[in-house]
Amino acid sequence: MYLNHRQKIEVAVVLFLIVMVWEANGIYLAAFAHNHIVLYWLSYLFQWVILPTMLIILLAKQALILPQHYGFNSTVFSWQGFIAETIGMFISAGLAFKWSSQLSWHLLGQRTGYFNVLSAYPNGALHTVVWIYSSIAVGIVESIFFIGLPWLLYKNTQRHASVKVFSVLISVIFATTHWEQGPHVIVGAFFFSIVACYWYFKLGTLWPVAAGHALIDLVAFA
Repeated sequence: MYLNHRQKIEVAVVLFLIVMVWEANGIYLAAFAHNHIVLYWLSYLFQWVILPTMLIILLAKQALILPQHYGFNSTVFSWQGFIAETIGMFISAGLAFKWSSQLSWHLLGQRTGYFNVLSAYPNGALHTVVWIYSSIAVGIVESIFFIGLPWLLYKNTQRHASVKVFSVLISVIFATTHWEQGPHVIVGAFFFSIVACYWYFKLGTLWPVAAGHALIDLVAFA
């Protein structure tokens, strides 16, 4: 999709807002988790559902940028291909995260993060609900705002858009949004993102990338 000047600005503003919220969430979510768990989950709901939904609707109505323009094209969707591609994404990106974070652990030592979302998970039946909801929301939202939309903006602002350069740049940004979880998760998130970008450019769709991401989080959050 070709973006005009106004559309580029609107996408850039949306992405800037998302990155700022993601960079700050390690501070306010940690504070809420330790002091007011209800505020924590309300903030979590706002970050992962309400805000992304509002921004997606805003882009669709004001900028005429629809999900199919940044990776969710249903016209080429095939269940058979989707399942196989999702498994490929799940295995490769999951292993990239695991192996790179383990290597970081060996090289940097047993450094812990500032905050881990799992520490705020409820017990009992509600744990399962939150576990599934979190995994699906994270998989979809991060695929949109850290691959699909950034690439749409990047390729419309660069004369010779490089897939490799983009993958590295967006993976650095994605990794830094996990700062509160410590250096091992930052390293793991970087290599996870590199592999996720690879699958997106190989397949030309976000469907299996988002689904594979959700499956990885289902395992990681379990």
